[in-house]
Amino acid sequence: MTAQLAHATAILGLGCLLGLAPCAHAQPVALAAQRPAAKSNEPASVRPLDVPLEAEQFEESRSVHGIRCAVRIHGQGTPGHRAAIGKALAEIERVLRDLVFATRTNQIHSINANADRDEVVVDGETGALLQHAIDVCRRTGGAYDPTVATFDYLWNFAHRPFVAPLPAELQTRKAIAGCKHMVIKHNTVVRLLQRGMRVTLRHVAKGYALDRAAQLLREHGLQDFRVQVDRHVYVQGRTGTRHWYAVAPHPRDPDHAMGQLYLGSHAAVTRSDTDAFVLKAGRRYHDVLDPRSGAPASGVVQATVIAADPSLAAMWAEALFVLGAKAGMALMAKERNVEGFVVDATGRVAASKGMADLARLPLRVDVGEAGGP
Repeated sequence: MTAQLAHATAILGLGCLLGLAPCAHAQPVALAAQRPAAKSNEPASVRPLDVPLEAEQFEESRSVHGIRCAVRIHGQGTPGHRAAIGKALAEIERVLRDLVFATRTNQIHSINANADRDEVVVDGETGALLQHAIDVCRRTGGAYDPTVATFDYLWNFAHRPFVAPLPAELQTRKAIAGCKHMVIKHNTVVRLLQRGMRVTLRHVAKGYALDRAAQLLREHGLQDFRVQVDRHVYVQGRTGTRHWYAVAPHPRDPDHAMGQLYLGSHAAVTRSDTDAFVLKAGRRYHDVLDPRSGAPASGVVQATVIAADPSLAAMWAEALFVLGAKAGMALMAKERNVEGFVVDATGRVAASKGMADLARLPLRVDVGEAGGP
């Protein structure tokens, strides 16, 4: 595994991805040839995920409760194409409304409100996503777990002064958390077995929103596009003669990228300890919680996963962050069509073997002192 990680984290080309050369002989020049040519007025590095819009591209975006959602296509598009983009963005908004935001009409809210009381009838969409989440929970040994929301109320990162929960509080919630306490029947009936238990599809739903938007775009004849929901990106086809790309955000500098990702028809999802965090007494408390303990995961500052299924990428990004490089890569190697990389607390970049075909990454990045900004 050590040799594979060293090979995968080197700067490698895309010759094998494009069918131009065997993977073992991929060269950096092949990757550089696929990068969009920089314009003279563009900075050397770009804000993560906000890849500069080029003249031959069209993009429409909107903010949904503070979440940036965007669809970009190659060319300016026909009126029909632009209408399809509007429908795709509306579908993203619907998915986020139905599966992420806490409203009384939200089925996730109803499931949580009825924990240890009643079964809740859900639509097939919600039921299938929850079943998918349980399956991944089991495959990752609980490193990804939709019931991690059981710990959410203990961690208020917006409150000042910030107060970390006591170990006893975490232990109390730990006893009622876990996907083993969630029952789904025929993807239509859901019940949480423990009082006070909670479930979330927050990041998974963002991935699912990408999938639904991509389906709508394809149904309307679009084959070359890029869809973004927050730090979740899905691309298909090309922009002109080049593959679409996404940037891998730097874990400590939001105005710079640490590398580039060439996705083909795949999604990339990044979880970071800077998504929501508080620095207190030299320690960073962040919102990527280890479902097995209820405390912020340690040892990793950022994890990115690439997969054809955007929802699966979102779940594995959480699991990889929680498991760390060694255990995470070993487990992910058993999963088909899932690749990823992590930046650990020392700045070391470790990647799965398949990332050599999908990314240009450094071996190490500067993450500052432990717990630093």
